[in-house]
Amino acid sequence: MDILFKGKLCTILHIFDSLSMPVFIIDLNQRIVSLNSIASDIFQYEPDDVIGLNMVEFMSATTESKKDIPHSLPLIAYEYLKKQDAVHFEIICKRKSGEKFFARVSVVPYHEDNYKIVVMQDISNQKQLEILNELSSIINSSLSIGTVFRIMMAEIRKLTDYDRASLLLFNEKENNLLIFALDTNMKTILKKGIKAPMENTSAGWVVKNNSPWINYDLSSSIKFPLDRKLLVEGIRSTISIPIFKDRILGVFNLDSTERSKYSESDLQILLPVAKHIAIALENALLFEEISREKKEWEKTFDAITDMVWTEDGKQEVIRANNALLRKTGFSSVEISGIKCWELLDRIGINIPECLCSDTIADKKPSFRELRGLGGNIFHFWAYPLIDDEGRLYAIVHYLKDVTSQKRLEQQLIRADKLASLGTLVAGIAHEINNPLGIIAGYSEALLDRAKDESLSKVEEFEDFPEYLETIHNEIFRCKRILKSLLDFSRPSGGTFREIDINELIKEVILLVKHKATKLNHTIDLKLNRDLPKLYADPGALRQLFMNIIINSLYFTPEKGVITIKTEMDSVMHEQGSLENTDKIRVVITDTGTGIPDDMISKIFDPFLTTKPVGEGTGLGLAISHKIVEEHGGNIEVESEIGKGTTFIIKLPTMAKDDKSTGS
Repeated sequence: MDILFKGKLCTILHIFDSLSMPVFIIDLNQRIVSLNSIASDIFQYEPDDVIGLNMVEFMSATTESKKDIPHSLPLIAYEYLKKQDAVHFEIICKRKSGEKFFARVSVVPYHEDNYKIVVMQDISNQKQLEILNELSSIINSSLSIGTVFRIMMAEIRKLTDYDRASLLLFNEKENNLLIFALDTNMKTILKKGIKAPMENTSAGWVVKNNSPWINYDLSSSIKFPLDRKLLVEGIRSTISIPIFKDRILGVFNLDSTERSKYSESDLQILLPVAKHIAIALENALLFEEISREKKEWEKTFDAITDMVWTEDGKQEVIRANNALLRKTGFSSVEISGIKCWELLDRIGINIPECLCSDTIADKKPSFRELRGLGGNIFHFWAYPLIDDEGRLYAIVHYLKDVTSQKRLEQQLIRADKLASLGTLVAGIAHEINNPLGIIAGYSEALLDRAKDESLSKVEEFEDFPEYLETIHNEIFRCKRILKSLLDFSRPSGGTFREIDINELIKEVILLVKHKATKLNHTIDLKLNRDLPKLYADPGALRQLFMNIIINSLYFTPEKGVITIKTEMDSVMHEQGSLENTDKIRVVITDTGTGIPDDMISKIFDPFLTTKPVGEGTGLGLAISHKIVEEHGGNIEVESEIGKGTTFIIKLPTMAKDDKSTGS
């Protein structure tokens, strides 16, 4: 090498020294001819140890091998270095001490003397900053820790290599570690969801002390006994970083099958990364907790068997529970945006006015009792949702079908009334019967005397026989009423036996047929022949059906139709299928005038009658109700003014104990 060229090299090296940039001079065979002092200091090699080496071999020895690069580094370096034009690329370099750093390599041809200038600039700080910025954007891109962890590990590989990476979550209550996320291609016994002990493990020590730990070579030294399992799996070195954000959250591990893979320099690289992992983990845990609470709330919301929904300020549905979806037939998507009155109309409640006006005006809960088109009764509550500034932003609606409850309440009230009435009637009837008997005896005697011809000639006595006849008839009408009251107040005296309900109804029809014909009414029988036998008191059931049918004939205008239908009772399951119960259902429908809504709940009350004075005692339906109850059944009524009334009687088919008072 001539003196002139050496002078030029010194000038070049001096310039790069002044710029604090490491530089190598190589010849066309890629051999290192010279290097400046900065390059010697950065790589920690003496110039004599480097000069004469092939640059490709030197770069291969000092750069980090990357498993995700498809070609070997010497080949890549050779391809770059042999180019005649200037090239730039980035690699991870390793100092003589083993410390790694990012380098940007620039190769500039020095055409005049057939040499090349290779500048290898340390860009570790810049590269780490870029990766940390990338990690920040990753954290903001997803709230799934699994997704974030996978993307983050791809970035971390740019900083340091590993064979297995794991994120362990600290469970303070159970004092153990849960494998929360895992990134590895090696065969391993570690699986997501497995619990790891705190004691006698390096990961546990990191959590307890909130300090990092490096296992340099597990094949020569194992400080924590349970880390031997790592060695069995082929792991030789590990680095563990605590994940801390106001509290210890867990530990981040990198494992390698190479000895002394990790050093203090890796620690300095990974500590800032751990802070980002802590942020991502806290966000993910918070999101998971919120999601879990949301799912619990949704499960609770859907578990309510009554109809619940929320509406926004425009009175449009935001969300509805499963009970409401089943009732209306809407899907969760279809129901969104539906107006309140549209929803109620689908349920069968026709309400033209706003039900929430009081809640909106006063910002207080409100209550309404609603009646459906089919006679069902609903309780409706509206609860306002108020924000921190006192503004109403939504309303929770609660709709409960209380028809059965109301009927039960009415039955209990009626049963209480009847029990009290029965006790009262029994005493009064016996007391009244005695004086009525005496009066009846005297009236008969007076009637006999009134037949005396001498009395009939007395002008003042002319009206007496008629008056006495009326008194006599009314006395016996009172006695008949008292008999009905006594029958009503005491237990059935009939005998229970197996009967055919259809045959019994036919017998009753024979008794009322003459009356129906007289009124030009038609009795339409729709009797199911395949019904099982009933265990009942035939006399009581005849009285039951007679009372109801005669009432239907009375309140139905001329040329009306009374339809009597028998069938097995059935219930509708949620899946839409019908299943028979153990009851026979008798439905008696007329085309009469109907019963007003305010009267339906009272029709089984004793002494309630709409017939003219002298034509009804008001005990027929009360006695009918009592008969049905004595048979373990129930009776319901549906009516619409101007269209008619339907009585639905349900009687159990299973055998009952003999209720005969004579047994």
